[in-house]
Amino acid sequence: MKLLYLSTWDFSNEKFDGVCKKISAQVIAFVKNEVEVDIIYIKDGMIIYRESGTDRVIGKVGNIKKTPAYIKMYKYVKNKKYDWIYNRYGMMDTFYYRVLKQLRKNGARILVEIPTYPYIFEKPKGFFYGLFFAWDQGYIHKLKKIINRVITYSKDDFIFDIPTIKIINGINLSDVTIAQKNDGLDDSINLLAVAYMQPYHGYERLLRGLKDYYRNGGKRNVQCHFVGEGPEKVLYEKLAAQYELRNHVTFYGALSGRKLDDVFNICDIGVCTLGGYKKGLHLSSELKSREFLAKGLPIVSGIEIDVLSNRKFPYYLQLSNDDTDIDIIKLIEFYDKVYHNQESIGEIRKAIRSFAQEYIDMPVTMLPVIEYMRRGDTPIA
Repeated sequence: MKLLYLSTWDFSNEKFDGVCKKISAQVIAFVKNEVEVDIIYIKDGMIIYRESGTDRVIGKVGNIKKTPAYIKMYKYVKNKKYDWIYNRYGMMDTFYYRVLKQLRKNGARILVEIPTYPYIFEKPKGFFYGLFFAWDQGYIHKLKKIINRVITYSKDDFIFDIPTIKIINGINLSDVTIAQKNDGLDDSINLLAVAYMQPYHGYERLLRGLKDYYRNGGKRNVQCHFVGEGPEKVLYEKLAAQYELRNHVTFYGALSGRKLDDVFNICDIGVCTLGGYKKGLHLSSELKSREFLAKGLPIVSGIEIDVLSNRKFPYYLQLSNDDTDIDIIKLIEFYDKVYHNQESIGEIRKAIRSFAQEYIDMPVTMLPVIEYMRRGDTPIA
């Protein structure tokens, strides 16, 4: 089977971007299942077409990347024949639709992955974003004519009147080393948040909770380690100063490789998204939860984690999915329950990593898609 992974995601910040890592892991999963893969993506303002292992620049893009990319890539793919197209969904427009329609006409069966559904809550404010969203809405009713299946992380059986294939997010575990914190506990509880900080991460809840804890006489040494950049970082820094938390909060900026591993190695608990309610989400398949589990860290989350739903997993604490302050005492009790038992830190890390290997390694999470492709299903809904 020959597949084109069609994406207009920007790989310019590949080392720090979780979506880039996910796309690369999906490509590896396809290859491991004997699928020949070409890929189109954007990097450093250029549209890159990797065909038969060779990269070729097929155009340039400006600030509005997606639409110009589809306009320019059309002439390069209009005569290409693939068995399958795997497309990470962006807002639909005339040129995007034309590319998919032409590839369908050439005989390809098309799979479209929608990372977040419904995605209306991700629509940025502003006149032009409103126009793009209206453009998208004008085309989605046509998609059932050309798309075979929608890949979703939601519980929806149909999206845009198209049958879905339900999967969960995965990562390439071979790229992630287990955290190596030495055995032996001190009085510190080290919490780790790694993200491109957006409003929906909701880390202000954690900072407000720390403020409440210490103003009410809290004694345990809780340390918050924030890794990453993003538009909300300024707010978090401002709150940490306002709440007099300088001795309990550290901001590192974006890290990768050994420097990121060094921070993981000193931390005890991974903090997942705390603001899912802002996007109307009640179930999460976020990549960061996968990375924490692959690293062997217990996790806390303000939204239900899909892979842990209805499972008795002792290394997971579910918090409320609203704007209330995080109860630091609950985090301390969770920490004590996990670490003050007969298991060593090394054993805890290995148990969590083993779970990750079984359930969230990308070749495992992509199996429903691979199996559908192997069946060769062709009907359009």
